[in-house]
Amino acid sequence: MLPVPYLIILAIFWIGLFYIAFQLMPSGEKQEIEERLGVGGVSNEVSPLVTALRPLFSFMLPMVKWMRLTKYRNWIDKKFINAGMAGGLSSDEFLAYKLIMMSVFWGMFIGLLAETIVGWDTPIWAHFVALTIGCFFPDAWIDGQVTERQATIRRSLPYVMDLLTLSVEAGLDFISGIGKVCEKAKAGPLVDEFSYMLGEIQLGASRQQALRNFSYRTDMSETRSFSALLIQADILGASVGPVLRAQSDLIRTQRFQRAERQGAYASQKILFPLILCIMPAVFVVIFGPIALNFIYGDMVIGL
Repeated sequence: MLPVPYLIILAIFWIGLFYIAFQLMPSGEKQEIEERLGVGGVSNEVSPLVTALRPLFSFMLPMVKWMRLTKYRNWIDKKFINAGMAGGLSSDEFLAYKLIMMSVFWGMFIGLLAETIVGWDTPIWAHFVALTIGCFFPDAWIDGQVTERQATIRRSLPYVMDLLTLSVEAGLDFISGIGKVCEKAKAGPLVDEFSYMLGEIQLGASRQQALRNFSYRTDMSETRSFSALLIQADILGASVGPVLRAQSDLIRTQRFQRAERQGAYASQKILFPLILCIMPAVFVVIFGPIALNFIYGDMVIGL
């Protein structure tokens, strides 16, 4: 067991780390104010932690500029677009952020916690593990941002599609219907993307190109199908109303199927805690007295 001074230092360290992380978490007040004022748009804001570390990027940029990594840089740019943070960080800044996280994780878990506080002579593999976790932490963070944004879009997609379908069937053209959706629907990532697409069309982009850009920014099967159907209807000169109605029904059906699939997965996932936690306790209660009776016979077992 560690001495009391080391335990106090360890407790102060973790409390301070928790306080810093809590202060860096967004409170949501800015987003709420923007929704009330109706000034929301496609945001390029990144994590408060990244914003706090941004002054260090300028010192790290010369160390990453020589790295080619063309495919990985393209992947970074696309992920930031999918997360709604286009222009928030360049590929060079993101690579510099990875180097900073590697240094932070190594210094926090190896230099401070393991060697200074615990006094553990860390092996080589522990250094490698800490550096690896720090290297892949930014990738996991941006993947989580993309997944969260896509889930929000997926939840609001059926309602927005119904509103767009009603607007078109009421006599509005597709562009006016998009404008009505942006005006009446609740603010969110999907409405922001529609507003961005409407702005592209108003600036001179064709409807087909704007739809392709919309599907690229969201990178979801639902939006790709939606864009492909509308592009095909535009090429063939078909009416947009029936296409939107069919697509709205399809998206709603897929939503119910996805919910049923998640329910089926939940019944399978619950087997793991059931087998690992509940079943041993049941076996102890049922077979414990039998085993004790087999071991000690009919004698009274003292407590």
